[in-house]
Amino acid sequence: MESLIVISKVKKFIKDTADMNTSAGFFEPLNADIVKACRDAINHTQKLGRKTVMGKDFNLYIENANFEEALVVASKVKKLIKDEAGLSTSSQAIDQLTNRVQTACLKAIENAKSDKRKTVMDRDFTAPTTLA
Repeated sequence: MESLIVISKVKKFIKDTADMNTSAGFFEPLNADIVKACRDAINHTQKLGRKTVMGKDFNLYIENANFEEALVVASKVKKLIKDEAGLSTSSQAIDQLTNRVQTACLKAIENAKSDKRKTVMDRDFTAPTTLA
């Protein structure tokens, strides 16, 4: 599966946020979650009869999300959505996916810290569903 996340930026986010390292295995479940989130958003968009996947089509939604640096590869996300459903993708969708990646990383950091580790690993990943 092609990676939709910007691994170097996710590593930097975790390092800057918690001064922790990241194992290579962490990125596979994170990427799979982003792919699933895109597919769920496609289904939601199609049920509503729209032609564009928007930020509000994602189940982990924050109002007025606007990030300086995307943690997903916009071109690959847009390609996945276009190839799978022939839909367009709004820029809001990229912000919502960045929010999703950050939320998953913050939870993974908590899990690693509770295990008294300085490395975030695949077993620390939990798919976000709603904001706490």
